[in-house]
Amino acid sequence: MEVVINEDLKKQVDEMKDILDLIEKTRLKADALRFITTREFAELSGWSEPTAQKLFNRDDFPSCDFGKEKIAELSAVIQYFSVPRRKNAL
Repeated sequence: MEVVINEDLKKQVDEMKDILDLIEKTRLKADALRFITTREFAELSGWSEPTAQKLFNRDDFPSCDFGKEKIAELSAVIQYFSVPRRKNAL
């Protein structure tokens, strides 16, 4: 018994595979871009919120104003902490 695949059907299946690949790539990029607030940073780090706010207000810290609060992109925060800094610099 021989199975014959309609060329139009094969083309549609290939297009769906391409679309699913594109969706997965987009999801991975969206997962990589994550912003945190001073409150979230304080919860994650165990620091007090005033200390987190001081950090977010530093000129060398990668944060920005978003409405009335400061936010920072998570991968930029990780990069910031990968460089040694003096303890009393806050």
